[in-house]
Formats: sequence, structure tokens, C-alpha cells
Amino acid sequence: MTTDRGVALLGGQVLDGTGTPARPGTVLVERGRITDVLPPGAAVPSEVTRLDCTGQVVAPGFIDAHSHADNVPFLVDDDVSKIEQGVTTEVVGNCGFSLAPLEVLHDDAAQALLRRLFPPIPVDWRSMQEMLLRADAAGRVTHHVPLVGHNILRIAAMGAEGRPADQPEVARMVHLLERALEEGAFGLSSGLIYPPGLFAEPAEVESLTRVLGPDRVYATHMRSETTHLFDSISESLAAAAGHCRLHVSHLKIADRDLWGRMPEVLATLDRARDRGESVTHDAYPYTAGSTMLTALLPPWFQDGGGAAVLARLDSEDARRRAERDIERDRSYENLVAATGWDKIVVSSTRSQRHVGQSLAALADQRQCSPFEALVMILREEELEATMVMHMMHEGDVRAALAHPMTAIGSDGLPPGTGGRPHPRTFGTFPRVLGHYVRDEQVLTLEEAVRRMTSLPADIFGLRDRGRISRHAAADLVTFDPDRIVDEATYDDPTAAPTGIGFVLQDGQVVVSDGRWQGVRHGQRLVPA
Repeated sequence: MTTDRGVALLGGQVLDGTGTPARPGTVLVERGRITDVLPPGAAVPSEVTRLDCTGQVVAPGFIDAHSHADNVPFLVDDDVSKIEQGVTTEVVGNCGFSLAPLEVLHDDAAQALLRRLFPPIPVDWRSMQEMLLRADAAGRVTHHVPLVGHNILRIAAMGAEGRPADQPEVARMVHLLERALEEGAFGLSSGLIYPPGLFAEPAEVESLTRVLGPDRVYATHMRSETTHLFDSISESLAAAAGHCRLHVSHLKIADRDLWGRMPEVLATLDRARDRGESVTHDAYPYTAGSTMLTALLPPWFQDGGGAAVLARLDSEDARRRAERDIERDRSYENLVAATGWDKIVVSSTRSQRHVGQSLAALADQRQCSPFEALVMILREEELEATMVMHMMHEGDVRAALAHPMTAIGSDGLPPGTGGRPHPRTFGTFPRVLGHYVRDEQVLTLEEAVRRMTSLPADIFGLRDRGRISRHAAADLVTFDPDRIVDEATYDDPTAAPTGIGFVLQDGQVVVSDGRWQGVRHGQRLVPA
């Protein structure tokens, strides 16, 4: 479909992304920019491509506030999981995991950690700039907003050692962060339940947030979303206060003992906002999470990186100690104690064995303990395994989604690993619009679209995205609010949604009738 002479989206109800009510109108696009929104029946230039949007909402392209799709440019196949939901932009580099910077001295440690999360990538870069340029050349399906990850900065500065950083090592991290920001990173992310970031003291993180300044974002997967949730919120607020903008990633309560306390969590964050602090958060519309299977291990077990973890898995003494800690110790982010073995399901492994089985069921099948089943998988798969954890309460999910400062983020794990991923990767945005807006009325349609567009645009400083207004970039999506449905389920997690019409990126039609048109038009966005 040629759009070189402009596009007119006619017959739809325009939601501009600001939260104001929809109004009928025609959106005009020329040279990648929105040029006008005309009233119904107004004349449009005869030479433009006309897109019939009757019965549909016309909205800004959705912005995924929390994604792990950093590797998408390096995949041979086009990843359509987000673009077919209407997502035109993804914030990547989250939870402390970015694909750069890398240092030669600690390259093996960095790549061993990245292999636990990402499918194999031919890495031959060092700096953030080199990585971004390689991705530019490969081509992006969606626009990318890159963050730089604390875990990767830490490995570059000191390897995978499980100890506090000394002052020269912190200074090295600061230098690497400053350089990454100069080369195109929008901000810093942390994943303080993952190695090696889990070994960082709060002062180390604060040294990095001081580099960011008031217009940059510190996006954090907090040190705890379970037992120590409230302490972790305090730590996160202290790390950012007076230095930068705080964004809490995938806000949740992942501990059965704390279910029902999301209003208290939100009140704590509201008080910080009342003090004048810049605090936002994102959430996904599911009661299950997903991450690396190694996250079930105690912190001490993960000291030294992948080879050291595998050696401990071979040690009877280390295994016995770890099993005791998982059963009894709540001083760390003990996901097993918070969730239960029966709620932890294998979602991918390097060999694709055991996918879809809970650790409890696998233990019954193998006539062993769930911990022994965990050890078996990690040894067989050399730590390359992920899981889905059914760990949240529906009431807490609803409370988080209902809050006006909650953006929508999928937290979808990197594509390309196969298996049975969390359905959020393919279903987050239609699920909000269909289930939580139309069916459950947790949000109004106008408000939901705001959380997917102008709110994340404002959080990450995307000044010409997220709104339908003159001169804004023509990233647009159309959808039928009565038909939109997330078809992805835990049993069939890669099913495409229904109800999406057109998706445009910078004025180019990349999705028509809900299906990808096969040409990568995404670009790497640049900080203002």
C-alpha cells in the first residue's frame, strides 16, 4: 500500500491520547507527520491514500513502557508480537539487562548472563553506540527507546563477583553510564533481584542515578516485590529523590502473604508525588509473571556467574544448603516461598524439554523433590530456562491498573527462545482494552489509551509521540473497541489478537486488517 502522497484515516472516532473523549474526525498524514484532524465530511486532498476506519477508534500508536525486545533487530524472522497489538514503540533495556556496554576483560561473564534471558546473538560490539548502530543496520519492527542496564554496567566494571563494588569500580560504572547516555541511552534500568545487581549496595545505585539528572529516568525492577516490598519502595525512592525521575517497573505484589495491600503501595508512591518527586510505574494485565528460572536460587548461589552456578549445582553441600534456604529464608527475594512450587511453570528451555510443566508436577513425575527437579533442569539446560509464575491477586492487578500514573508495559521476555512464553507478549494491550475496559470497566477507554500513549511518552521524554496532534509523528493504530480481544492464553500464548485494524509508523502502513505487512519501518528514537 503506497502512502507516499499522504494518508487520510476517515470515518473513525479519534482518541488523541490525552484522556479527552473521542470525537469523530479525519486524521491527515503527510511525510510521516500528522498535519491535521478534520471534522467529519471535510474535504481531503484527492491524491492521498484513504483508509476506511468506520466503526474503529483512531489512536496514537501504543508505547510499551517495559519490554525486553532488545534482540529483535538481530532475529532473522520479523517479531510481530507487539506490532500486531498496535504497539509502535517499545522501551527496551529493562531490568538491568541491555546488550551493551561490554568489556573485553569480562565479556564471557556478560554473555553467559545474557544467554539466560536472550536467545543466541552474534555479539561483536563493545559500546552502546556500536550496538545501536548494528541494530539500526539490521532494522527494527517497532521503534526502540533504549535504556542501559545496571547489571551489564556492573559486569563491565567488575565481572560477576558477588560483593559490594569498591570506589574505583563504581567510578568505572559511572563512566560507562555517562558514555552510554551520550551515545543514545534514555536512562538507567536496574534488576536488583538478578545477579550481579542483587549484590549492589544502595549507595552504588545512587552513585549512578546522580548521573542522570532531572530529565532522565531510573527504571527499576525493585529488590523485592514480595516480603520486603515496602522496604524496596523506600530504597527506590531514596535512590532517585533529587537526582532523576523514578519509574517502578511492573508494579505488583508477588507474595500471597501481602495480597490485598496494593492500595497501600500506591498510597506510598502518591505521598512521594505529593512531595514533588517524579514517580511513575507500569503494570501488565495478568496475575502471572515470568522470568529466568535461575531467579529461584538464593543470592549466594549466583556469586561468580554462570560457571560458578553450574559448579554449585554439582556440589551436594551447595545443593543441600540452597534447598534449606529456599524452604526457610525470607531475607532475600524468595520466589518459591512467595509463590509455591505448584505455581511455577517451565516456559522455555534450551532443548525445549519440560515446557508447560510445573516444578511440582515434574517432581511427581520424576519421583523427586521440586528442588531436585529445578536442579535437574538447570544442569541439563546449562541455566538457559525461563518460567511463568502464577503469583498475584486479581484485586491487586486491578488496583494497579486503575491508578492514573500506571502506564502499560508488557514485560514480555525476548522473542526467539521458543517454548510457551507468557501470553502478555502477544496480548497485553488488547487485553487491557477488551477485558479491563470493555468487559470489566476498570478503566475508561479514553484513560486506557492515555496510559498506552501520552503517559509513557511523557515518562520517557518522547516529545513527538503519544498524541494525535499537528506535527506529531504519525504513529497510529485503529481498533474496534467492541471486538478487540486478546486471543493469547497460557496454553496458546502466541495467538494474535483480533480487533486491530491499521497500524502506521511515521505515516507508513505496517499493519492492515490486523496483520503485519512485512516491512520493518521501526527506528531507534533519540533522547530530546
